Amino acid sequence: MSQDLWKSEANWFEEWFDSEAYHVLYRNRDLEEATDFINRVSARFFQPQGKRLLDLGCGMGRHAVSLAKLGHEVVGIDLSERSISNAKEAHRKYEALSFVRADMRSLIDHVEKDSFDGILLLFTSFGYFEQDEDHQKVLKQIHQALRTGGHFLLDYFNVEAVQAKLTPHEFVERDGWSFEINRRIENGWVEKSIGYKNEQGFSKHALERVRSFSSDDLKSMCESIGFHDVELFGNYQLEGLLANSPRCILVARK
Repeated sequence: MSQDLWKSEANWFEEWFDSEAYHVLYRNRDLEEATDFINRVSARFFQPQGKRLLDLGCGMGRHAVSLAKLGHEVVGIDLSERSISNAKEAHRKYEALSFVRADMRSLIDHVEKDSFDGILLLFTSFGYFEQDEDHQKVLKQIHQALRTGGHFLLDYFNVEAVQAKLTPHEFVERDGWSFEINRRIENGWVEKSIGYKNEQGFSKHALERVRSFSSDDLKSMCESIGFHDVELFGNYQLEGLLANSPRCILVARK
């Protein structure tokens, strides 16, 4: 295996998340599952309707629009210009839904302190930064942006399940693009090396790297900042976290 498979830039996500290839590879995410999850979360943590919510790392807004349809006022923030542009175009009919392009590390430059009833950071939109100080910085700003009593919801992978079920190598063909994907867990990172090309012969490589934070790591990080009443769930049905659970969903209060 070539060592070049695992070559990465510190801010790899800035280019990769904004690329056409990324959006092709992840286009088939389950919208029905996302809607069901949001309905469940809203009923449990964001009642009555009309809460002011932030979907941080919102992508093209599939969770944000589900929240808006439930009667909440929602702001979606993402670093990808392509995602934000597509989200604005697709969901412009919802008056209580807005989108902003921003880096979550400078969140408090784009929102007011103590201004949200809930902040959601979904589908492992966290853990990308080379320096752990940046992860702490994001969590601190989330805490600042929440109103007292507000909920923070972090949807992360369950690293124990990832370790047990890791697929080291696969090929994916989608919409005229071909992807060769290699995976490993190395030095505290879950890494996915992606070589891709389209029908016109354009080819490139990307390396996704996400910190292999355990549920204990995430809980400790949040509590050190001042979050309390931390709950842990293991799937989008909000059942308890187990070793083989597919997700690690943390919900905490300010």
